[in-house]
Amino acid sequence: MVEITRALDLNAEQEALIDMHSFLNVLNILACELDLMAYGLGDSRPIQEALALVHEFANALQTPERAAPWLADPQSLQNRIHTLITQGLENTTPDAELRASVDNIESVLAILGTRVRELEARSDKPLGWTWLEVDPLRMDFWHLLMAIEKNSKGRYRIIQNIAEQQPEDYLIKVDIDSLESEHLYVPAIFQDVMRDLLANARKYTPPGGRILAGLKETDHEVRFVVDDTGVGIPPHQIEDIVEFGVRGENVRDRPTRGGGFGLTKAYWVVSHCNGRMWIDSDLGVGTRIEIALPRPSPQTTPPPR
Repeated sequence: MVEITRALDLNAEQEALIDMHSFLNVLNILACELDLMAYGLGDSRPIQEALALVHEFANALQTPERAAPWLADPQSLQNRIHTLITQGLENTTPDAELRASVDNIESVLAILGTRVRELEARSDKPLGWTWLEVDPLRMDFWHLLMAIEKNSKGRYRIIQNIAEQQPEDYLIKVDIDSLESEHLYVPAIFQDVMRDLLANARKYTPPGGRILAGLKETDHEVRFVVDDTGVGIPPHQIEDIVEFGVRGENVRDRPTRGGGFGLTKAYWVVSHCNGRMWIDSDLGVGTRIEIALPRPSPQTTPPPR
């Protein structure tokens, strides 16, 4: 187990991208789905236009100033994409695969709307501690995983019960043990970190693998752990892997659909919250990431449900 202790040296653009990492992950899934749809429809012009909108949004996230107009009215983007998809499907009888793509795009757009609301809620103080409802947090994790599963076009399932697991299925379990049964006290941005590390573990774990994640809240700290049976990190790169843009040499040629700096964001948040982070990894065996954040005494009581 290696404790990560190095200082991060990030410029303003990199910090902006880190803050928007969850958006980039969602937009990359959306872009992939639209790209497949455009190909299936013979490079449909409306679908290509929708794809260009998504890429333009992703590029705008590089600076807060460029991102602001897009984030101010996400419904307009969603409506425009809906209109373009409808145009692209005119005079077409959708087959099962095309209908599945449309359903997946709907679920991804819903997740995008959730991300915007989360950003608005923490805009004044992203690293400030706040109360989150546990059940909606669990459901948000699962909605993301189901969008990833749909995007696989049947190549694998994501399940929670080992008795259901088939050779190509992922077994993914997320446990949350909070002091207040219905609420959790964490930095507002930490839900991004949990989500990103969970998605990252899935990305680098082959189908048929196992991913366990858990959060434990005590009076003194919040501890989060993700443990997978993935490809692992080369031992000499374990500390380097938190640097912006660094990927393990064993996966550099593997295409990914994420922003590529989920571990950077996790360590950036940990550092700013005076926490600690450890990584234990073996090639071909898997990776375990542990995070511990000192928990301040809440200034408020949990809101009523």
